[in-house]
Amino acid sequence: MGSSVSETIAERFGELAPEVLGELERMLRIYGYDAEELFCKWESYCMKMGPENTKLNLDTALAFKKDVRELYEKEMKSKTRLRGANTSRPVVRTPRVKNTGDHVGFLDGLILTTPKDAKGSVKRKFEKAPFETPSSKAGRFMDVNSPGAAVGSSPVGTPHKIGGQPIPSTPFAQRKNAGSTVEVLNEHIPKPSLPLPESSADGELVSWDSRVKLVLGVEPKRFSYRPMHQKLSEASEVMDDRVDEFMGMIQEHHQLADQQFGNPSTASPSEIIAVGRICCDTLDGRLSPSSVLLEASRKMGAGSRVRLKLDAVPSYSFFPGQIVAVKGVNASGEYLAVNEILDIPRLPYPTSSPSALRETADHLSAGGLNIVVASGPYTTDDNLHFEALSEICNKAAESCPDVLILTGPFIDVDHPLVRTGDFDFDTQGRDVGPMEDLFCKIITPKIRRVQRSLVILVPSVRDIVSKHVSFPQEQFKRRQFDLPMNVRCLPNPATFSINEIAISVSTNDILFHMASQEINRNPRDTNPTARISKALIYQRNLYPLFPGPSKEQLPRGAVGPNLDVPNLRLADLVGVAPDVGVLPSIVLYDTVHYHQRKKDRKQ
Repeated sequence: MGSSVSETIAERFGELAPEVLGELERMLRIYGYDAEELFCKWESYCMKMGPENTKLNLDTALAFKKDVRELYEKEMKSKTRLRGANTSRPVVRTPRVKNTGDHVGFLDGLILTTPKDAKGSVKRKFEKAPFETPSSKAGRFMDVNSPGAAVGSSPVGTPHKIGGQPIPSTPFAQRKNAGSTVEVLNEHIPKPSLPLPESSADGELVSWDSRVKLVLGVEPKRFSYRPMHQKLSEASEVMDDRVDEFMGMIQEHHQLADQQFGNPSTASPSEIIAVGRICCDTLDGRLSPSSVLLEASRKMGAGSRVRLKLDAVPSYSFFPGQIVAVKGVNASGEYLAVNEILDIPRLPYPTSSPSALRETADHLSAGGLNIVVASGPYTTDDNLHFEALSEICNKAAESCPDVLILTGPFIDVDHPLVRTGDFDFDTQGRDVGPMEDLFCKIITPKIRRVQRSLVILVPSVRDIVSKHVSFPQEQFKRRQFDLPMNVRCLPNPATFSINEIAISVSTNDILFHMASQEINRNPRDTNPTARISKALIYQRNLYPLFPGPSKEQLPRGAVGPNLDVPNLRLADLVGVAPDVGVLPSIVLYDTVHYHQRKKDRKQ
């Protein structure tokens, strides 16, 4: 700070110790107050705390700083609520599906629609409160065959173009090409023959427990945090710490000196390297080439934001929340003219010792490792029979793969029957709750059929049976749903290894969310799925998008990310990149190499 600012502070506060003066100067810089405003707040603080706490030393200065920060956050919340209250909204509801923000055309032809089942189901209406206004089903949820079709609950989806008419759907039992192979990755690898041959010792089929070693890469207890208890200060620190960590990694990777880094918002004729987080110039807007801002960390720029001028950059791909390192000049103080975007170091490949590989080979002497992955929802829109889950479990019980990974949602919170209460079943005296009873009565028996495979369950924020609906998300309780001993319940997201294979699973639809928010120019990778998958690896997090899309920005039926920002570090990829990433999405299925070694890379 300049001497004039110090003198102005001294005029109001008197002679101060250097460390106290430094704290007051930082408060002026962070909150944009002048010395007069700060002194008025200090007088108010003195009246509130009493005369015994009015001597301005380092301890009282820090306490005063905390009080000012809390008042500032309350003011910002109040202004945000007022802006929201003053915003006029149309009375006539329009289909949300037209407001998907597909800037790059990625979503055309990729969204899955929801067919309805022709079968009927035993239903009963939940009684309404005496004074509740009746409403028709048409008012509660749209027909899936309308132009604004929902992203629904059926696992039997057909390609659908946003804003266009979907292909007519068929009941699950009458689906065409059932069991056919749609896409194969690595066709040169021979298809395994399942089930594996009987062991010579006892004549029984080989079971998973003698072939599979499951090692968790996360601590499930850390996911049992208290949801809906976010503090702005904690969320801010989490985002800020990530920027500082990336700055250290980039500096080491490119062997840069400290003097090469600078504050991107400060006017200077010198070229600097700035590390920060990509954000938009409006709170509820979407990125465009003219609205890309870079938010610096507190350490390098006191959290300031500056517009990026990208005219000189031939290729880029940006999304909100992305941490980037750019080289450029801010001559006027109004924008940073970017000349180059620096590469971020990629996570290393996982490795195994020779002894571990030999041990794995001994366990798999009867045949190669077999893993089956399936994603919910597992039922059609007008019944809760879970025919798709039944089909999956029957096939798994017949073929006996080593591992069956089932990802949520299992009972979708947006399923029409769940949302309206049009279902009935016998609770058999269980005092648990209707949704938990539904899981135990219908879903658990199907999973119990799979006896010779390790079954892994990963929840979704759309699961109505999960009491932990924020992301990162706590795992299911095995005993609560009466699941067998061969079932392992993992959190969302989950990183684990099966033998020597590292796997990461996240059911928060990052592919769709990021595709609707991303902007790019001549990207290096033209495959959107591969590009987004690589971004997760380079950003070292399974949900680097921030903020996530709001409910209004998504098609009807799609659920927002429900982020708990102070705990987002639980979604970090720590140490190594996974061998396999499982990212269920409403976009059309795709299987890609997120990264290949140069000698194996195909043109």
